[in-house]
Amino acid sequence: MIGSSATDSAAPLMRRGLLWLGILTSVGIVVELAVERHWTQGTQIIAWVALAVTLVALALAAWAASPNAVRVARILAVVVMVSALYGVWEHVESNYDAGELDREYGDRWESLPTSERWWLAVSKTVGPSPPLAPGALAQAALCALLATAGRSPSTDPRREPA
Repeated sequence: MIGSSATDSAAPLMRRGLLWLGILTSVGIVVELAVERHWTQGTQIIAWVALAVTLVALALAAWAASPNAVRVARILAVVVMVSALYGVWEHVESNYDAGELDREYGDRWESLPTSERWWLAVSKTVGPSPPLAPGALAQAALCALLATAGRSPSTDPRREPA
């Protein structure tokens, strides 16, 4: 097939790029969580656990030597993405709950339309929690998941060119 060798040679490069993007995103998340002291409440530990699981998924995606390792990497990545969605919700809800305490919107919070209150919470106009931070965790996990593309659990991934 014409052009298939170009596609075949691009796949390992894309895979490495996804792995590096996932690793760099994870490092950024570590810094962000540490700076924010994101460990003072029990639910905040979820982010640290999800980050550790993401790093395991990235390592498995990079060095998977068995079909089971590829499968486990994919499962871990999906679990992290689900927990990240939970994190986005928690951050938005926290901002929403803080709306009535906001200096600008607090006095009229209850009179604002519900859709506007939710938008203010999602956009972090009110509240201290960044909804996109857990989204970065989902991105890192998605990188691990996508890096396993083409690595069928039914084939030996060690035969794939690096």
